[in-house]
Amino acid sequence: MANHEYTLSHQDVVKAVIIHQNIHEGFWTLNINFNVTATHGPQVPDPCLAVTIKGIGIMRASSTDPLAIDAALVNPPVPERVESAVHIAAAVNGTHEGSMQFCRDVYRNVAVQSAVRARTKPG
Repeated sequence: MANHEYTLSHQDVVKAVIIHQNIHEGFWTLNINFNVTATHGPQVPDPCLAVTIKGIGIMRASSTDPLAIDAALVNPPVPERVESAVHIAAAVNGTHEGSMQFCRDVYRNVAVQSAVRARTKPG
């Protein structure tokens, strides 16, 4: 028999949004936007208040907030695959194997990859 109700805590909702939106850093907490309207109707002569939910999401939070969820723990980034020297050497033109030119080509390839990788890291 299928379950007809699934209840999640606010932390579970925040974790699900963090994973779904592929967020890997920062502290996040639940954010609910309400729409509040004061009214009265023909069936209810007394004034009443209608409260509806406009949206549910997450927002940045302080690390000291007891309800905050750390995205780095919930959805850690996948480590970037680093090519080993063997793979780099195989990628370089193989016609110079055993020569000084082959060593220079490998060195240039490693130096260029290291420089590119260093610039793309968040600071």
